[in-house]
Amino acid sequence: MTGTKSTAASSPATLKRKLHKHCTHFQAQHDLARKHVVLYLYQIKVMSNEAVADYLNFNDPANFRRSFKRWTGSTPTLIQRLFNVE
Repeated sequence: MTGTKSTAASSPATLKRKLHKHCTHFQAQHDLARKHVVLYLYQIKVMSNEAVADYLNFNDPANFRRSFKRWTGSTPTLIQRLFNVE
């Protein structure tokens, strides 16, 4: 969150208060952004699971799959198949 300070032009505590006011928190917004990036990479760039995991700096593909399932409720492979159906 310290890197966000300069972008939000406020202290970390102020950012936390503002996010709390909107019934969210930093990790939820971070996860949402990553979810959108993953879906873009699968749909537009047609990247593999390993390439997407690497792009998002996941050291272990299994950790990526767990996170993806938490974000979307589905597996990466199923989403890839849905996007690649012609």
